[in-house]
Amino acid sequence: MAIAGTGSVSAGGSPVLYCESPATAENADVYRAVCAEVASEFRLKYPLLAVRDGAAADKPDGDVIRLDIIKVDRHAIAGRLAWSGRKTSGAGYVLGPVITTTISDADLNTRTLQEFARGLVMASKIQFPKS
Repeated sequence: MAIAGTGSVSAGGSPVLYCESPATAENADVYRAVCAEVASEFRLKYPLLAVRDGAAADKPDGDVIRLDIIKVDRHAIAGRLAWSGRKTSGAGYVLGPVITTTISDADLNTRTLQEFARGLVMASKIQFPKS
């Protein structure tokens, strides 16, 4: 597991989304696809959002969002977002609700991953204070 960026996360105060790679390569494509979809959803509000691979175990300075995938297989995915703002950097992460998407009769696909990402972002209601 790589830890990316432990200093200042981005110039200009734009949030950074950290997407940790799975422990095995089995579902790596789903992790990458979900990360891309979550980033796409956040860019509607934060157009300059940066995306980094790895875990942000030690909270970097700045506005940080972490994608936590709790479970993934061919038919289901569960995860949450964790976030911390630059003004609350010593407080640790706020954990959003766990969102689950399950399809009993088909594999996960692009549309279901888009809906999962949209659900994560909407349910988490992340608001970073203005500078």
